[in-house]
Amino acid sequence: MSNTPLTSTDHSKIVLFALLMIPTLFFVGVLPVLFLIIGFFMLRRTKDFSYIELAVRGAAIYIWIGIALCLGVVVWHGLVGDRDSLWERHYNEMMMQNVAIAGVIAFGYQIALTRLLYSPLLAHKEWVEQNGVFASKAKNQESSEIDIIKGERLKSFSVADELIKWAKLKDDGHISEQEFNDARKKLLQRD
Repeated sequence: MSNTPLTSTDHSKIVLFALLMIPTLFFVGVLPVLFLIIGFFMLRRTKDFSYIELAVRGAAIYIWIGIALCLGVVVWHGLVGDRDSLWERHYNEMMMQNVAIAGVIAFGYQIALTRLLYSPLLAHKEWVEQNGVFASKAKNQESSEIDIIKGERLKSFSVADELIKWAKLKDDGHISEQEFNDARKKLLQRD
């Protein structure tokens, strides 16, 4: 299953995760998003899934630190909160509610990161490395076959015209000598 395209359900999970990230930027912060953007950029550039793993791990560590800080504030408030005046207690209770909400949102973000983003990508690791997340067809790994020369499409052109075009491509450095020779051979065999 690792070298198969992602299903529409997997794509939906990834899109849902991206939509859920927008409001959590205010509670969790920009850093996890930057980790993920860099991870996807490096995956696309190097075709190495370990960058996604590293990005998800970095985002998860950042989120767990945020959750630990929220829990620490709640525990600290529980130990020291009784010494305040009535007004300060009311203010502290409101602050604790906000901290608790932020902690719950961060925990939810952690679950979404794992279930909606990382799990589908990991299940299709080889496919994602070679073809990308939203690709439905495999990218052609071998470019040795020259698909440009098809008899039906070239009937209106002469062989000489096509040879001139291929020679220009070779001279401009767009194709190799071997590709030019292959194309020339196919063109000359066509007549």
